[in-house]
Amino acid sequence: MAEEGTLSILRRGTTYQVRYASHNPYGRDRQPYTCANEHTVVILLQQCGMDPWAIMQAVAELRKGRVAVLPIVFSPAHMQACFPVLSETSDAL
Repeated sequence: MAEEGTLSILRRGTTYQVRYASHNPYGRDRQPYTCANEHTVVILLQQCGMDPWAIMQAVAELRKGRVAVLPIVFSPAHMQACFPVLSETSDAL
């Protein structure tokens, strides 16, 4: 069953941090995904099935130093591959 959520992308120094937030209030927290550069962000978004126009808009926002926010629908297997569930010990921190 597919899950709807939101990706937020933020530049942190020389890397980019991509976070997934589920629209399900009971969804589990997921680990952020770190991309080494803009090209890696584009590849990740392409693999997630993002529309080329949405990718272009996200990159434009990131180049301006802003946060890019994108709606997304993931299959469970694809979501687990990109954004694994945080471990119990990480939740306590």
